Amino acid sequence: MAVSSAGFIRHDAGTAGRLPADSGPELMDDKDKLLLTLLRRDARRSIVALARDLNLSRSATQDRLAKLQASGVISGFTLAEGSAAGARQSAYLMVTFEAGYRCAQVVPKLKQIPCVGLIHSLTGPVDLILRVDADAIADIEGSRAAIAAVNGVASVSTSIVLERHLG
Repeated sequence: MAVSSAGFIRHDAGTAGRLPADSGPELMDDKDKLLLTLLRRDARRSIVALARDLNLSRSATQDRLAKLQASGVISGFTLAEGSAAGARQSAYLMVTFEAGYRCAQVVPKLKQIPCVGLIHSLTGPVDLILRVDADAIADIEGSRAAIAAVNGVASVSTSIVLERHLG
């Protein structure tokens, strides 16, 4: 990985992996998990944009990237999910807002929750659909609880992905 003077990253080919057997996911804090989520959403984002979303300095964000690469959590920036060794669990969460709340008030808070990989506004009785990707169902439940606790969220309905047929 190289950083240009403009603060953009050149991403090398590789795969996103899990921590080596001698270390565990408990070594990652919420900022590390959010950084991984942001990279899953768009692995071509600049260090400056990642730092802004993490509320960290550019150098602190670069240090975290380097740590995640050194530990094997990131072995490159081409994401390959769903392999037998590192398959991730996914769920879709349907969110409805409390009366008077809008996307502009709720979505920025939801973007800060680790594991949230997709947020779309919908028509009809459901306001948003979110996709949560995690290593275990317990992590999905933790994200669901964090989503439900956001001011303006009235209800959350969860559907766990059983099998991926396309994508």
